[in-house]
Amino acid sequence: MEVERVRDKVFEERPGFPTQYGPDRTDRQPGSPLVPHETYRDLVTVLLLTAMLFFLTAAIVPSLEKPRNPAETPFIVPDWYVLFSYGLLKLAEILPEFDMPGVLGLPGWRVTAGFWGFVLTNVPLIYLVLLPFIDRGRETRPAKAPLRSAVGVSFLFVWMFFASMYSVNNLILEKWPVIGSDDVLKAFMFVPPFLAFAGTYIGLRRLGYAPMHWWRVVPLMAAFLVTLAHSLLILATIGGWSQYGLVALFLGLLTGITFVPAFAVTWLPEKNALRAIMAVGGSLVLFTLALWFLLWYYDPASTFGTMVVLVPNMHTVFALPIFSFITAYMSLRRPYSTYEYLLNECYQCGKCHTVCPVTKVEDDAIGGLNLVYNSFKKQHDGVPMWTCLACDACSAVCPLDIKYSDYILEERAKVMGQPAVDGGGEE
Repeated sequence: MEVERVRDKVFEERPGFPTQYGPDRTDRQPGSPLVPHETYRDLVTVLLLTAMLFFLTAAIVPSLEKPRNPAETPFIVPDWYVLFSYGLLKLAEILPEFDMPGVLGLPGWRVTAGFWGFVLTNVPLIYLVLLPFIDRGRETRPAKAPLRSAVGVSFLFVWMFFASMYSVNNLILEKWPVIGSDDVLKAFMFVPPFLAFAGTYIGLRRLGYAPMHWWRVVPLMAAFLVTLAHSLLILATIGGWSQYGLVALFLGLLTGITFVPAFAVTWLPEKNALRAIMAVGGSLVLFTLALWFLLWYYDPASTFGTMVVLVPNMHTVFALPIFSFITAYMSLRRPYSTYEYLLNECYQCGKCHTVCPVTKVEDDAIGGLNLVYNSFKKQHDGVPMWTCLACDACSAVCPLDIKYSDYILEERAKVMGQPAVDGGGEE
């Protein structure tokens, strides 16, 4: 009946029914016009934000501070969005200074801290300017480009945050002396971004269904070995565990937090490894935090409190357990179905709708969502999933290379296997 209606062009004049098929079609798909739909929405959004600004301005009046004293030199820092540049200018003092000879008749110059600061400040800006010209491929989700996404997280967020923090290093050391020294703040600009890069990259590889075993074992085992060696070095520095038993207990707990993920991902199956990390590792984390707050908050003058906080390079032993626990969880957590992951990339360009031979005879073709989107979102009565021919015409024209037929076959297998799982059968 439907085939006859299509052949007789009964639906040709109805809205939403295409009159041309295939990737070369010239007629336009129905959609929402820019005016008034999008215009009204953007106008309402702008007015709402403006009203919020007026409300905050009236409700929170900035207070006037004490008059400026000409005898005092104020601590001046640039605006927050260029704090990272100011931090890099301060960091340039650790780089060498030397004289550059003249080349091709050009005079030589002296490479100073100001030159290094200028170069370091412009490196991230040059990267951001060149990125649109370097990345000329199609848009991809973070899990399909884990290296690029991990660099973005570690560089644009973590590294720039710690670079901005170093711009006010003197205030930070004055307010939080537990940090230790300026060298620790310099190290913050390199170690945390590296750990953030490794953890993000491993988590995105897991989300993208890439091989994972060695990507889990190597960094987590390295974190455990570094934590163990560093803890033993600290104990040797302060005189051994017999004299500072609480310090030794605390270091042992931190080392245990890194040992559990390393052991689990190396020798246990994924499900058991995740359970072990969440149970044993979580218990160690909670116990360590409770011990820390109990002894440090209620007795800050104790040997435990002073030694744990002020021991040189103690920050490594704090950072690696956190890295191990989060990275192990992100690398072991089970993502959703593979085909659901792929189909979530659909942005409804409509190309699959135009080439699908089934949409020409389905009610879905009359202005509704296309067959692929309907069956994936389960906004149907079950018919589209069984009327799909698995011809892969939609996959051939999909700009994101989504293999829709794989999803259909998987869903059909689930439905057909359900009676056997439930113990039912044919009547």
